[in-house]
Amino acid sequence: MNKFFTLVLSFAFAVSVMAKGHSVAANNHAGNGQIESAKTAFAKGQVSADSLVNLALYHKAVNPEFSEPLLKAAADAGNLRAMTELGVLYAFSPNYSSKVADGVKLLEAAARGGSKEAAGYLGYYYFNKKDYGKAASYLEAARPLTLGIEYAALGSMYLEGKGVKESGKMARDNFKQSSLLGLPRGMALYASLLGTKNGGKQDYKDSFFWFYLAGELGDNYSRVMLYRPRVPEAVPDTKESRDAQSALAWIEMVHTGKSLSAEPVYKDGFLKGLKDREKMAEQGDDWSRFYLGGMNYNGDFLNQNYARALYYYEPIARNGKLPKTMLAVVHQRLADMYRSGKGTVADKAKADRHAKLAAAYGSAEAYRQVENSGK
Repeated sequence: MNKFFTLVLSFAFAVSVMAKGHSVAANNHAGNGQIESAKTAFAKGQVSADSLVNLALYHKAVNPEFSEPLLKAAADAGNLRAMTELGVLYAFSPNYSSKVADGVKLLEAAARGGSKEAAGYLGYYYFNKKDYGKAASYLEAARPLTLGIEYAALGSMYLEGKGVKESGKMARDNFKQSSLLGLPRGMALYASLLGTKNGGKQDYKDSFFWFYLAGELGDNYSRVMLYRPRVPEAVPDTKESRDAQSALAWIEMVHTGKSLSAEPVYKDGFLKGLKDREKMAEQGDDWSRFYLGGMNYNGDFLNQNYARALYYYEPIARNGKLPKTMLAVVHQRLADMYRSGKGTVADKAKADRHAKLAAAYGSAEAYRQVENSGK
């Protein structure tokens, strides 16, 4: 197996894909007031449990302390969705490391109540615990799978024959499904296997494509593999996290004095695949539009061209068919371009609208902007 592609596979799950750990206090007073009002309205039957959960999920990624009381109120009322989301918060967030056992109990209760998502999260939890038998059992109970982390965990298990029979093809298929659901780490793993003959044909074009998309969504393994600078990330203080950071530093050291242009993934991937992606984008493929929009917005691999980025991002935003992780990036960047007049005439109304949508899709940056502006 080509060493260039084994690096990501070696360290792919060293940092939990669920560990956000970047709570910020954005407009605390307004947020606390909103939460108390929502809880009161729920207690009076004026809003539904699902509405309470939706508000909690809006705050969850950046301000979990806002989401917890909302989820708890709905979970205490027996709402399976709230029980699942509160269980996820406790079981996976570094902010609630003392409540992991409570999180697992909530997920187990939700799974018994019929929540397939809860079963899927339990599968992922036990995968992280290296209890592959339990992981496989819960993931089987979660079918049909709907979460990127479910497919990523299964793909890793198939790749190494843990809890299931080893199969490169099944690993590749599961990593692909994880990618299509917008999970950056799934994309990184899929890109890695595409650069090998493990489980199917070697395809450098698609390998580069998926590495680039994963990097756009903040996966630092993928960014380092394409010689791109890392983006800031919150790292839990665990041995696994420290090992992962050391691994990234080692890859960067290996790259010192070298150039991506000498790698097959660039020569046979990016260069040979660019025209194909441009054609697919013109034919309406939003995945290719996202890929080309990012390159034009960032000015990496292509010359920076905000007008061209806008050209690719606008139809993605209108269609709304890509995974939420990708739509968050698109709307955040459209907000930036309309706010600053990059590649277009500045338009505050459009900037504000895109920022709100980006925040709703999970953009931490947009969330801060919207909450701090009081909008």
